[in-house]
Amino acid sequence: MSRGKKSKSRDVRREGGVDRAAGSAPAADETVVQEPAAAEPVVEEPTAAQREHGPQATAAPPPGGGADQVPQPIFGGEDEILHDPQQIIDAAKAKRDEETEAHLEELRRVLTSSLDQRGPDHPGTLHARADIAMALWQAGRHEEAIELEEELVKDTARVHGEEHPESVTARSNLASSLWSAGRIDEAIAMEEAVLADAERLLGADHLATLTARANLAFSYASAGRREDAVEIQRQVVADRERVLDPDDPDTLDALANLASAQWNAELIDEAVATEEHILEETVRVSGDDHLDTLQARAALASSYRVAGRTDEGTELQDRVVSDSERLLGKDHPATVAARKTQQLNSGSAK
Repeated sequence: MSRGKKSKSRDVRREGGVDRAAGSAPAADETVVQEPAAAEPVVEEPTAAQREHGPQATAAPPPGGGADQVPQPIFGGEDEILHDPQQIIDAAKAKRDEETEAHLEELRRVLTSSLDQRGPDHPGTLHARADIAMALWQAGRHEEAIELEEELVKDTARVHGEEHPESVTARSNLASSLWSAGRIDEAIAMEEAVLADAERLLGADHLATLTARANLAFSYASAGRREDAVEIQRQVVADRERVLDPDDPDTLDALANLASAQWNAELIDEAVATEEHILEETVRVSGDDHLDTLQARAALASSYRVAGRTDEGTELQDRVVSDSERLLGKDHPATVAARKTQQLNSGSAK
């Protein structure tokens, strides 16, 4: 069935992975470990100061550089000529927009072909329309996606009937787009109905029902309904532990989302206990030296400090630093960040 707040598909899957930002422990010093990847250009949003004081588009090219370059002061040396970061960002956005339009054009050709060959009520034609709405949603064009999906909800119910899984999927996808557009109350009302229908039509243990419940918990948290979010997310964890394989990553995702909901509801001891369980399960599933384990350990160290368990946080952070140096190298950004956190903690403890 559906798509999701994080990813959309025809299989009622919406919720995606862990979102600590939705309510996790407020740990600005938390280390984020990323899998090493092949070298790739990284485009960073310029700071407010850069936008305010950077060169205007009409400025003359700096000495030794072109119109798309700016001088970068280097302490103790000559200025270095670098590309204007705002122009890099603009170029990247223009490329993304061009790729989106090309993708949409191809999807529209598929829809036209399906309309001509199979007619407007064929399931393939309805799916082609859903694919266009998904592409718009992925591009952040939420209102356009909503307009298409509102029509799809009506047409899918007319073709298949209100209680067909495809009709439930269409409403679930519309709820996702409403949520993305900030229309949280409308999204929640639709998600509550989707969950009730999924339980009744598909059963409590169907994966679509599990996903619908997780999506509703996420939306409750977004709306500030903290206790409701915790209650629903506890059920999501219990359901996944009962239905899914013990090593299924969706179960760990559900645990992480439960910890986020508990932090958001200021259930600090419960949140820390959940994160301890996450670390135990991550070690069991992935091994002690996996990057997911390193990330879980770093998150728990941060949570210990926020919870006032300073000694445990310091001890675990020391482990994070040593593991980062061994697994990633001393100069890896995550290792550098872990050492910085270690130093800050050491200074605050004095």
